Amino acid sequence: SGKTPSIEKAVGFVAGPPQKDLRPINLLGRSDYAFDPYERDMFVSLINMRDEAKAVDDPIEKRLKILANSTCYGVFAEVIRDDHPKPKDLNVFGPDGVGISCLTKAVEEPGRYFNPILASMITGSARLMLACAERVAADQGLDWAFCDTDSMALARPDGMPRDEFHRRAAKVVNWFDTLNPYLKPGSILQVEDTNAHPTTGEPEPLYCWAISAKRYALFNLDEDGNPILRKASAHGLGHLMPPYGEDDPAPCVPHPMVPLAEIGGSRWQYDLWLYIIKAALAGRPNQVPLDYHPALNEPALTRYGATSPALLNWMRHINADKPYSEQVKPFGFMVAPSFKPTAFDAGSAPIVDPGRHGRPPAARKLKPISPFSKIPAEAAATATDRETGEPVPKANLKTYAEALRLYHLSPEEKFENGGPWDTGQTKRRYVKVTRIKLIGKEANKVGDFGEIDPIRGPQQIF
Repeated sequence: SGKTPSIEKAVGFVAGPPQKDLRPINLLGRSDYAFDPYERDMFVSLINMRDEAKAVDDPIEKRLKILANSTCYGVFAEVIRDDHPKPKDLNVFGPDGVGISCLTKAVEEPGRYFNPILASMITGSARLMLACAERVAADQGLDWAFCDTDSMALARPDGMPRDEFHRRAAKVVNWFDTLNPYLKPGSILQVEDTNAHPTTGEPEPLYCWAISAKRYALFNLDEDGNPILRKASAHGLGHLMPPYGEDDPAPCVPHPMVPLAEIGGSRWQYDLWLYIIKAALAGRPNQVPLDYHPALNEPALTRYGATSPALLNWMRHINADKPYSEQVKPFGFMVAPSFKPTAFDAGSAPIVDPGRHGRPPAARKLKPISPFSKIPAEAAATATDRETGEPVPKANLKTYAEALRLYHLSPEEKFENGGPWDTGQTKRRYVKVTRIKLIGKEANKVGDFGEIDPIRGPQQIF
C-alpha cells in the first residue's frame, strides 16, 4: 500500500548456549562432509557443503539439499497427525490465552524437534525477502509475473528495451549481496538459465503463462511462433497417476527440447501445459482441448499408501474373501478412482418418507477404491465402494479429461481480479480484522487423506 506500518510491540528471541552432549558427525557417512555443531552453524554449513558438491558434480548434492530442507526447517514444523476412532476432548487456546474445549478425531502431536518460533521465523523471513525484492524491483520500474517461497519472476514492462530490463533486473539481484552468509560469493538470489536458448545458450525472450500462484509455465517461441516449454508447474497435478507413459506421448506434440527434469513434471503434464499455452496463444485461453490422447477418457486414478489403519480399512471389503498373500497389506498401495459428483447409482438414491417433513436426505456419494494398478481400465473394472463393498460402475467414475477440465481456470482467491474468468494483473486483497473468533480444532486436510480434486484446492475442516 506504500504506507509504513506502525509497530506497537516487538518481541525478540535470543538463542541460549549450545546444548550439551552434542557430537561431531560425518554427514551421510562422508568424512569430507564432517560437521562439528560447536564450531559451525549447521544451516550455513549444509548450504556451503551443497554448493561445493554441486561445483564438482558430486551426486551427494541432491541428498544434501534434502538434508538441508528437512533439518533446517522441516523438523521444526513437523506435526504428527493421528486419526482416533472416537472424538477426543481437546483444549484450544486463542491469542488472549482464553481456551475452549472441543471434540475431534483429528489429533495432532508435535514432532520431536517441533519449534513453532523457529518455523514461523524461517517462513516469515522468506516472505520478508520477497517483499524486499518486490520493493527493490518497483524502485527499478519493474513488476513481477509470479513468485513463490524462494523465487520471483521479474517482468519486463511494455516498451522497455531488453538490455535495459536485464540491467535493472541485475540491480535487484545485486541488492541482496550483503545478505549472503555463505562461502560462495555474490547474491543469495541467482538468475536462472531459463532465459537461455536450450541449444545455443544465447539469451532469448522468455514468456510466462500464469494461472494462479503456483500454476505457471515459462516458454520461448520458435521462429514459427510455436511455444518451447522451459519450465512448468505440476501443482494440482501430482495427485493423479499418469494416464499414459513416457513412451506413449500425445500425438502431434513435439518432443521437449530440454529434459523433462528441468521442465518439471512428467510427459503427460508437459503435454497438458503445451495445449494450455497453445490455446492462450490462439486467443482462446478458456478453451483447452482435452481429447488429444485417448487415455484421457479413462478413469482418473489417485494412488494411496495404506499408511494408517484408517486407510487400510478402505480395502476391508476387497480383502475380505482373499488369502493374506493376495490382500492389500499395511503400507501397500491402492488406487482411488474419482467419483462423478453428479452420478449416483440406484442403490444410493435416498428413500423419501412421505410422512416426514422437511428436506429429504441427500443422496450418498460413492467412494470408489481399487487394488493397485497402473492401468486405469483395470482399476475401473475392480472399483468398489469402500463403505458398502458394492461395485461402482465405470460410468460413475470421473475421467482424466473431466478431472482436468477446470485446471486452466483455477482461481487465485487471495487476490482481487483472480477469478476463473479474470485476466490481466491481479491486485492485493486488503483485509481488515474486526474481531478474532475461535472456531474449534483446525486441521489442514484435502479430501479425507490427500488431494482428490485439483480444482477445489486445500480444505479446512473444523
